[in-house]
Formats: sequence, structure tokens, C-alpha cells
Amino acid sequence: MRALGLLVPSLAAFVLTRAALLGQAAPPAPPAPSAPPAPPAAATDDKADEAPKGRMEYFQFESKVLAQSVNVGVYLPADYDHGEQRYPVVYFLHGLWLDAGSWEKRGTAATLDKLIAAKEVGPMIVVCPDGKRDTMWVDWINGKGNWGEYVATELVKTIDGKYRTLADRATRHVSGESMGGYGALNAAFKHPDVFSAVSTLSAAIYPIDPSQLPDRIKQFAPRWEPVYGWPIEADHWKKWNPLELAATLPEESLKKLSIYFDCGDQDRYGFNVTNEQLHQTLDKRAIPHEWHLRSGGHGHAYFEEYVGDSLRFHGAAFAAATKGSGAKPASTR
Repeated sequence: MRALGLLVPSLAAFVLTRAALLGQAAPPAPPAPSAPPAPPAAATDDKADEAPKGRMEYFQFESKVLAQSVNVGVYLPADYDHGEQRYPVVYFLHGLWLDAGSWEKRGTAATLDKLIAAKEVGPMIVVCPDGKRDTMWVDWINGKGNWGEYVATELVKTIDGKYRTLADRATRHVSGESMGGYGALNAAFKHPDVFSAVSTLSAAIYPIDPSQLPDRIKQFAPRWEPVYGWPIEADHWKKWNPLELAATLPEESLKKLSIYFDCGDQDRYGFNVTNEQLHQTLDKRAIPHEWHLRSGGHGHAYFEEYVGDSLRFHGAAFAAATKGSGAKPASTR
């Protein structure tokens, strides 16, 4: 199913329920019996394997917003060290139990290298902040974790000051998977003056009414007390709910954004249902967006199969934003 417009969890106490909450795949199954060795592969001329490789670097800084030290991973394209050009930026927010290094460990940097080499997308910087595994990427009701503010303000300012970015909303996007998709939608919907586009994979979208949470999630909701209060404080919950934001924010604000989201039709947390609800809400308000219900579940396998599509979305939006604008993005050569 595809609907096309234009473009487009809280705490470490959840450890016992990782597979029951939202972000990641269940423990891997035992390895299958070894298959007979395959015959040697024929020689190929696979230029994708010869793609120039970008590099990841990691740094730490003291966040004033969060009042703690934070880690950040940054992907720099292969030609970053060989010129003075500036680059568009995607801020990628990881899912539950993951960290700043997960984007690289899952091979996404290599995927992007190949897309750049094939000229399917232009070179870009990807910023992978560490969300301490389970922060939900929102401002906590107890005031001790303003992660939403951090992403949209302090992190952006830090990256623009440290790297050669095209420091403009038109060339600044946000993306995320599962919990990170929830965070990315909040960041974009609340800050269309900071981000011009958003993409998500398997976004953890919850019902607007917290009493409607699925039972297997609702039973652990008391552990969200630092984030949403307990019982869940309905106004704070709604303030950070993408479905509520999509239904209530001014149309002209949402129309500033290029929006892309997809989800697996067998998502075990039912996020395919709430993502579909997001599509319907945006569609009803005539907000341009791109939505795909894809074949697959929820977790690493789904992400690795489809992340290339979201990267292509960002590449196309960057190309459109810089064409004829006078900006000088990195060349695909």
C-alpha cells in the first residue's frame, strides 16, 4: 500500500521487557545447521564494493540543556577531508536500547557510501546522537531530561559550529527508527523552522489517549513516570504525541515539511496501525506526505532492508532544496 503526497520508550528498568516494548527484535534464533559450501562465486565487477568510504567519528560534550555529558556519532562522506564544500545534514535518532554507534554497527554508513557512489544521493553528513538508550527523545515531565529541546537547539548549534554544514533549515533534516521515529516526528512537527524534512522507519506512535495503550505496554507504563508522570499526565502525553500534533498543529506549519514514513505490515507492536492513522490524519488535512506500508516486521532486519529508501528521500529533498538556491552543496561528481 502506498499513499503519496509530494514528499514526504523509560528507562533502564525496561530491560526485562525489551522485546515487549518497542524498539528492537527478539533474541536471535539458534544458528541453522551449516549448509554445504557453495561453489566459488564468479568474478564480478561490482563497483558498489569499490565505493569510496566515508568515516565515522565520535565526540563528547557537556550539554547545558541536559546537565550531563552526551555522546555524538557523526558520519562524514568520503570527500569531506578533501575540500572546503559544505554539506546538508540528517539528524538520526536511534531506537530503544540502542546508542550513538548503532547506525554504523548496522552497516548504514556502508549503505550510504554505496548510494553516494552510485549518485543516487549526494554526499551528506549524518549526526547520530546518543539518547541514553531509552529517553523517548522528549522533554521529561520531571524536568530532568529535556531531550526534545536538546535535539532541536543545542545539538544543532553544536554540529553547525563543529562541522562544515549547510546551516539552514532547508538542508537540515531529522530521521529516526522506532523510538527514534517517535522523536523525529516530534522534532519536525514542533520545529519546522529548524528542520525542513522528516523520515521515520517503524515509528513508535502511540494512541492519543494513554488509556488505549495495548495491554502489554500499558502494564509497564508506571516506569515511564519520569517522562510522562504516573498516572500518565494526559496533557503532557498529548504534547508529545505525533498523532495529536498532526491533528492540531496549524496546517501551514505542517505544510512546511517534507514528510516520509514507512512501517512493516507485520510490526509486532502494532505500529503499522498507528502509522496508518498518522497517514489518514495528514491525508484528511491535505498535508503532503509519503507513506509506505511495507512487507516486514519490526527491528533490525526491517531497518536494514528499507533504510536506503529513507536515505533516497533525504537525498532528493536536499537536491531540490539546493537547486537554483545559490547554495553550494557537495557535488556527487
